[in-house]
Amino acid sequence: MNWIENLLRDVRLGAASLARSPGFAAVAVLSLAVGIGAGTAVFSLVQAILLRSLPVPNPQELRILQWSGTDVRVRSFDGNSRQDGNGRIAAEAVSHPAFLSLRAQGAAQADVFGFYPLHDAAVVAAGQAFVADGAMVSANFFSALQVRPQAGRLLTPGEDYEGGGMNVVIGHDFWQRRFGLDPGVLGRSVALNGRAFTVVGVLEPGFNGLQPGQASDFYVPMSGVSPFLYTSITADWHWFVRTMARLRAGATDTGLAAALDVAFAGETAAVLKRPKILVEPGHAGLANDREHYRKPLLLMLSAVGLVLLVACANLAGLLLARGAARRHEVAVRAALGAGRWRLFQQSLAESLTIALLGGGLGVLLAAWAQPTLVGLLAVDADGLRYDFSLNLPVLAFSLAVSLAAALLAGVLPSIRCGRTDPMNALRGRGSLVGLRLRAGRILVVAQVGLSLLVLTSAGLFVRTLANLARVDAGFSLERLLLVGLNLRGGEYADTNPVQFYERALEAVAAVPGVKGSAVVEFPLLGPGGSSGSFNAFVDGPPAPAGMMQVRRLRVSESFFTTMGVPILRGRALSGADSAEAAKAVVVNEAFIRNYLPDRDPIGVAFATWDAAWTIVGVCRDAKYTDIKEPVSPTAYFSYRQMFYSRFARTHLRTASIAARTALSPLALASEVRQAVARVDPGVAVTMVTTQEEVRDRSIARERLLAIFGGGLAGLALLLSCVGLFGLMAHSVTRRTGEIGLRMALGATRPDVVRSILREALLLAAAGAAVGLPLALALTRLVTSQLFGVKPGDPLSMALALVAVLATAAGAAWIPAWRAQRIEPIEALRYDG
Repeated sequence: MNWIENLLRDVRLGAASLARSPGFAAVAVLSLAVGIGAGTAVFSLVQAILLRSLPVPNPQELRILQWSGTDVRVRSFDGNSRQDGNGRIAAEAVSHPAFLSLRAQGAAQADVFGFYPLHDAAVVAAGQAFVADGAMVSANFFSALQVRPQAGRLLTPGEDYEGGGMNVVIGHDFWQRRFGLDPGVLGRSVALNGRAFTVVGVLEPGFNGLQPGQASDFYVPMSGVSPFLYTSITADWHWFVRTMARLRAGATDTGLAAALDVAFAGETAAVLKRPKILVEPGHAGLANDREHYRKPLLLMLSAVGLVLLVACANLAGLLLARGAARRHEVAVRAALGAGRWRLFQQSLAESLTIALLGGGLGVLLAAWAQPTLVGLLAVDADGLRYDFSLNLPVLAFSLAVSLAAALLAGVLPSIRCGRTDPMNALRGRGSLVGLRLRAGRILVVAQVGLSLLVLTSAGLFVRTLANLARVDAGFSLERLLLVGLNLRGGEYADTNPVQFYERALEAVAAVPGVKGSAVVEFPLLGPGGSSGSFNAFVDGPPAPAGMMQVRRLRVSESFFTTMGVPILRGRALSGADSAEAAKAVVVNEAFIRNYLPDRDPIGVAFATWDAAWTIVGVCRDAKYTDIKEPVSPTAYFSYRQMFYSRFARTHLRTASIAARTALSPLALASEVRQAVARVDPGVAVTMVTTQEEVRDRSIARERLLAIFGGGLAGLALLLSCVGLFGLMAHSVTRRTGEIGLRMALGATRPDVVRSILREALLLAAAGAAVGLPLALALTRLVTSQLFGVKPGDPLSMALALVAVLATAAGAAWIPAWRAQRIEPIEALRYDG
């Protein structure tokens, strides 16, 4: 244990030495603290979103079951899907009959369970109407996950079949938030989307569902499908059930896939070819937004790593300069018997002390900065629902980074310290000064090169954000209030939704300050949307080959004037486009360009599954969901006309009211909500926001990268400035005699200033020569995160280069100014 005692003694000595140099200590600790703090804050996000497992026993046993196939002809699909380069479709949802078959076939290998996420369900409980997220689950959902109830019971076999009980299990957080932990909640009736469910159980705290970041408040058996879906649970044409499994002891992924392939092939022979079950790790659940956040988080972590390298180089340079200033003290210790290894240990202990102090302060900075990063990263109005606490893995990461920083920054100065020659040092010889200055120059060049890389990347992200801010959305975003509604809990949901919207629009229009209002199925530029296809025009021009995809949006006739989307040809939708009238539709310019480029579109009809819609007008192109993508062919249907498809006839029961205001939109939010509540108090409000906020959330990732990247670039530049300043100040101090001799021989003060500035700019230029090729090579990795700008953008690189050279000149100015004030006579007496 002697080495521990020696280490602690060396750390105490290092702390005492730092206390005698508070200026140096403050600069060194702060340099590391900011870098470690940024890294800790970003890693807390990475750990919560990308690395954390579900809070259930043995999560490593869980598997996600997906399927793949070709020639897919599924009639109705509700889930995520992707296509690989071989033409195979991979997706996550199956029909309920297919799920039952998979569960039975795989029973020997695993406990297969299913669920379907429910978003913004209309809830009436404890005398209040609100919205909540939940899930429809199979009866073995909780037993497979090994989740236990805190009160009551969980679902039982038979409850997920047609005719099963209308029971609900609620989460602990929901119980606390809405029922105040009332033990009498069991047996209470809760209305979900207008249907009564009985609370039979409350889950233990900690478990919030299988989709981290999207907490589930309640769980209903799949027998209760009708309030949430337009289909029967026994329908084989609607694929909506997500499936997972817990492997049994001794089972393998290969064995489970082989067993399930047999059942799946039999169930799907009529709708796809070459079916195959995919078994993937499920320890982290189904975080569908994980891929959305993966690249930005890894980019942020990489950028923080670069800045930490700059901070370590900066600290190494400061320690080299400090070692040169203390060479006499170290020489005395060496002359008194301290060996090279002992001097190395003592110097490294000082670096460790600085790193630990920087790490501790960095954790405090991370706790302060983390909420800001979370707010910038969120793309949903409710924010991110992950647990971002600075837990043990995050603190361990911070400690590991601190120790790594101590080694990176301290090894070279410690080696220099261990090589001290006591005889030369005590005689005042600077035999190692030249070596130290050369090492310092190398570190400064590295700092500048890395800073230039960070600056260039930040410039690309800032230009991307600026380009997105200039994109024309095709409609007016200013002073537009959006109020999301769910009618399923109100009296109009099943009787006459159209009448509700008519009355709600009248009530909102009567609010002072509202200039116009409209119904819109999904907020434009928001994450929701609908699309469909048609394969023929009716009595019109021949359709292009293949199915033609169209984005769909149901709106009121006031939509076009309220949103500022002009009608270019024909007419807008009108109140006469009722359920009994001929089906009317307005299409955008992209629709005409793609499908009717050479014909007058007015009067042309196209067929969906079992209805023909006549084009009555053409409107200007407007962005639908993604401001970064080109406008797709879009069709606007009247909310008055029931939407027909081959499988369902549905009224619009969830939508938003858009209100154009004369004042700030949020200033009228309360009055607009009250106006809607007066029409039907049972209608739940799912959101209250502005169109500009929706747009801003759609580019939240780009804003985060621009702001965070810009901040890190500024920090890297500041650290490079400190490093260059320290090196030039030390150089001037060591060259005092030389500068005095030059001035005695006729050099002017401006000559001295120019020589110092020239040296600094040469170092910056050398760093740029290293950094520019790095930037050209590495910025290609962020191509997918850019918009309207390409890697290697000359303007971004030029601005980064100017910033680096200006910083170098600024950092060298004070040492240069001090150098030109040196008096030759005093300088010639100076013994460096």
